[in-house]
Amino acid sequence: MKFPLILATLVATFFLSFTPAAQGQTLQQVFDDGVTLYNQKDYTAALQKFEQVLRAKPTYVYARNYIGKCKAAIASGAGQKNDTEAQIARILIPEINLTDAPIGDVLLYLSSRAEELTGGKLVPNFIYEGTSEQRQNTLISINLRNVPMTEAIRYIGQLSRSDFRYEAHAIVVTPRTSTISHSVPTLPTEAPGTVFGEPVKRVFD
Repeated sequence: MKFPLILATLVATFFLSFTPAAQGQTLQQVFDDGVTLYNQKDYTAALQKFEQVLRAKPTYVYARNYIGKCKAAIASGAGQKNDTEAQIARILIPEINLTDAPIGDVLLYLSSRAEELTGGKLVPNFIYEGTSEQRQNTLISINLRNVPMTEAIRYIGQLSRSDFRYEAHAIVVTPRTSTISHSVPTLPTEAPGTVFGEPVKRVFD
């Protein structure tokens, strides 16, 4: 019977419509923004929107479904990318293993690693917009292998609760909260193009 499914969808939509989110938006507005970005093939920006919704409402299956689609699209290299992001996405990091490293040091590491892996052809410029205290006290622990640098950057953004914005001549990092310390467990070696983490069941296309 379709009626229970329709009723559940209406209830979820009602809940999202009245649940506040960041910057004065409701979760429904954040979700709608994510759908718009997804349809524009801006999968990285859309992923951030859907993850924001899922953090506030972990049972919202539609956000979880779109997260799976976004990750699959990003892993396959689909979607819109500016020149900076496209170049960074082509860099495959054999391993990144950091423990309680200040985010300032992490950004320097990524820049020097990119220079090393590209033979000096690409040296990304990271601009950190947080305070000097945040730069020193936001600690990152991460252990990944065989990942595109853009994927490593996405994980670092999640752990530090920072937004990474690719611009023409720099990658701008904007912290969303005060100083934090997080870690991510070791992941098994993945082949390039693999979707990292557990696959998400698709509820609808």
